[in-house]
Amino acid sequence: MDTTAERQVRLEGVERVLKMSQERIKIAMIIPKLLEHPEKLKSVLKGTCYEEVLEPIDSLIHQLGKQTGHSKLPHDHTTMRIVDFFLMNHKIHRFFPHMMHNLNERDRQLLAAFHFLLDSAHMHLHRSSRSEITKERKLHAIYHQNVDIQKKIKELKASLAFQQVIGKWKTAAKGIYLMKVEEDLANKKWQNNVAIQNEIEKCNRTMRSYHKGSMDRQKELEEELILARETYEKMTKKNLSEEHELRSEKNKYLLQLQSLLKKYDASLGEKMRENLVAQDQFLVAKKILDDYMVQFKQEERVYKNIVVKKEEEERRIQQQKLVIFMMNRAAAKIQKYWRKWKKDQRKKKRQGKGKGKKGK
Repeated sequence: MDTTAERQVRLEGVERVLKMSQERIKIAMIIPKLLEHPEKLKSVLKGTCYEEVLEPIDSLIHQLGKQTGHSKLPHDHTTMRIVDFFLMNHKIHRFFPHMMHNLNERDRQLLAAFHFLLDSAHMHLHRSSRSEITKERKLHAIYHQNVDIQKKIKELKASLAFQQVIGKWKTAAKGIYLMKVEEDLANKKWQNNVAIQNEIEKCNRTMRSYHKGSMDRQKELEEELILARETYEKMTKKNLSEEHELRSEKNKYLLQLQSLLKKYDASLGEKMRENLVAQDQFLVAKKILDDYMVQFKQEERVYKNIVVKKEEEERRIQQQKLVIFMMNRAAAKIQKYWRKWKKDQRKKKRQGKGKGKKGK
């Protein structure tokens, strides 16, 4: 039991060392990227249990700020101290998962190889005699299954050869059937060719008959064209003669129109002279009328003044009469209302006395 327990402790120690190495490799891969952005590193680690590394990082930032040109991480005690801190506290890489996901292909292959090494070591370190015996039994069973499979393969090959022979016979039968089908097709092709030839001859006869009918129709159309041409020439001659007659008649009408225009011009001159004389007479009459209108407007103005004054006097008298009528009517209404009110008051007094006597 002591030997078994000691072996188990050693195996666990070996596994722990391998896992720690894997974690340190992960943190070692991202240390350069972390130190390239120290301010971001400080903001992430501030307030955690890893704050003690912030002071060396501040001194590193201060030292990098003094350098000029292309700044690189110095290989001094501060840098080594920071690197050792990260290697000892390898769990820091869990704060930067995006950096682990953005590793290059070479780093990923290295992590995959180390993971495979860890799995292989775990499998070999934890195997027991029972598991090995179980594996041997499985291999033996697989061997027997392989033998059975080989026998089945031989049987299948024999069956396949038999099937190939049957297939050849079937192929031969199909070949004979195909030859028969080809003969039938050749016969049908010959029959189709004969039918096509007959149709071609039939079409040729139809085309010849159509051509003959077309030629006959063409002759008929030529004869109709000749008749139409002769008719057109006759109509043209007739139209020319009619045009000559109409042109002479037009000339006659033009001469008559010219004579009428001359008569119109002569009568128009006379009318214009008469119009000028009438216009002079109109101007004289218009001057007499203007003088008369001036005198008429003066008299009309005097007449309007007299009429306006008379109308205003009549309107004033009417208004006075209307005011007197309205005042008399209002006084009559007031007197009527006053008499009615006095009558109502006397009636109310009489009714009040009657009620008092009843109450007693």
